[in-house]
Amino acid sequence: MDVSIVFVNYQTEALLLNCLRSVYAHTNNLQFECIVVDNHFIPNANEQILTEFPETRWIDAGYNSGFSIANNIGLKAAVGKYILFLNTDTLIFDTSIHQAMQHLVYDKSLVALGGNQLDSNKQALPYYRTLNDIRRDFYILPNKPFFHRLINLLLPSQQFSRSEETNNLVGAFLMASKENLLALNGWDEDFFMYAEDAELSFRLSKIGKLAYFKDVNFIHLIKENEFRRTEYSWVNRFSVQIQVSNLLWVRKSYGILAFSLIYLNYTLLAPIFWIWKICLNILTQKPLDHDTKNQRIFTQKLAVLYRYFFPILLLRKGPYRIKQHENIDQVIK
Repeated sequence: MDVSIVFVNYQTEALLLNCLRSVYAHTNNLQFECIVVDNHFIPNANEQILTEFPETRWIDAGYNSGFSIANNIGLKAAVGKYILFLNTDTLIFDTSIHQAMQHLVYDKSLVALGGNQLDSNKQALPYYRTLNDIRRDFYILPNKPFFHRLINLLLPSQQFSRSEETNNLVGAFLMASKENLLALNGWDEDFFMYAEDAELSFRLSKIGKLAYFKDVNFIHLIKENEFRRTEYSWVNRFSVQIQVSNLLWVRKSYGILAFSLIYLNYTLLAPIFWIWKICLNILTQKPLDHDTKNQRIFTQKLAVLYRYFFPILLLRKGPYRIKQHENIDQVIK
């Protein structure tokens, strides 16, 4: 078996069916298997899939285990030399899976590669080129050129010897050898959702090169999810689950200081954000609490983040999944 393709399913059978059709239509000249790890098994919901693709291996995780645990279940069950982790909300439209495997076979300096994300019109979707590009976005500073230059100076984009090289692979399409993945103990199961691909990329980059190639592309049908942001602003640009996961990644990969600096940034920002708004209301002769929803959302999100401060600081065992009432973007509408 050349490639084992691992899917994590959570009530996405319709998307998965279309994805499988695209995989089988465009993946030739290699032996592959498809493994689905179901995080919310519903009897007979997969009937059409298994009727059309009876060779699909369907594994019921038994509960909503999250992305990392489910991927590891698929990894352990896989028999392919190479493993492709592929989202169910994706489509393959050319020979990208075969091309990805060929790059790994012939370039021994590579340990993993990702696919270029395209929208349904096959236009490139933006992504973080390096891990430092992600880290810069965590800091909430005044949207002024001085602060942009400062954060770029402290966390510059990493440079590589080849144009294809990176240190950050998107988990929607990520291929590596089973041998290397098992050597790293697979995905970090402390992560429930989000940032697990950045953490895995960090560890993979320590044993070899990561890359995106122009001939490896896929369509990503990005959609809304239960952790979406409903109140977006410069300050409130993160959902709580995304930020808890990212803070866990920063703590694991970059240590206590980098982790604590983000908390310090948010802690100092909260009173400044309130004082600015109150002063503005005074100057415009409005009630002190006029139009302070943005401030309240940020304060409540910060309070939730502090509930996870010591567990993450001490690296207590996860998975780190926020509770329903902590999903402030859904609680406040």
